[in-house]
Amino acid sequence: MPVITGVCPHDCPDTCAWQVTIDPATGRAVRIQGHPHHPVTRGRLCGKVDRYLERTYHPDRLTTPLKRVGPKGAGRFQPIGWEQAVREIADRLGEIVARHGPEAIMPFSYAGTMGLLQGEGMASRFFNRLGATRLARTICSEAGFEGFQYVTGRVMGPAPEDFAHAQLILIWGNNTLTSNMHLWPFVQQARKRGAPVIVIDPARTRTARAADEWIPIRPGTDGALALAMMHVIIAEDRVDHDFVAQHTTGFDALKARVRDFTPAWAEKITGVPAARIVRLAREYAAARPAAVRINYGL
Repeated sequence: MPVITGVCPHDCPDTCAWQVTIDPATGRAVRIQGHPHHPVTRGRLCGKVDRYLERTYHPDRLTTPLKRVGPKGAGRFQPIGWEQAVREIADRLGEIVARHGPEAIMPFSYAGTMGLLQGEGMASRFFNRLGATRLARTICSEAGFEGFQYVTGRVMGPAPEDFAHAQLILIWGNNTLTSNMHLWPFVQQARKRGAPVIVIDPARTRTARAADEWIPIRPGTDGALALAMMHVIIAEDRVDHDFVAQHTTGFDALKARVRDFTPAWAEKITGVPAARIVRLAREYAAARPAAVRINYGL
């Protein structure tokens, strides 16, 4: 049977390559599996995608456009063909633009199973050319994204393969085993060489249970813990001064800012004992290289 190589379309950072086996007699996919040569996934798929064919061929799946034929909220729809749907949508868009201008059109969607190319690329080009009103995508995550970038300065982190070389791994606000499972084999490689894995999370997640240590923290207080860690590292002169000089700006201002954020201060806010904050800061500063995996949970 022929095998077709593709990529998972889910809105997920892993972007797993897969192989789909096709029955030539029916043209239907009969098997899906991870691509064994993918450098990160190494042939493994998550539980959601392992059952992707069940979703694809489920009898309740919509396979044709539905047109509303009753008032909003009545739940009355009728199936129509794709050509008719495209034609009616195009005609309606043209009417709105002619009467009210393109700004009267505002697309609202999410990534879902469109993937990065279609979800963030193709529709953007179309509606940009149309002149439509645009959203800072997406409504549910844009605030988190902006806050994350404001605090960290960037959203890119180390490559998954780099975690295998870490001397300490700090998983902070991220349930890796459940939501980013393909990073875990590299975490395990580092553990085999003696790197401890520490999870900071309010909940004892699956990842927290699998780690060497779980540090519970009050929700929303991660910033206080980070400030106290910086206080310890700077006060005890455990700073990598060469790295700071070459790759950062504003260190003197940061040094002055964290002077008052002591572990005792952070303990009252986070619930993490001051002694553990001091030890965590020292462990992190001593481990070179250390790897930190954070996510929107932070």
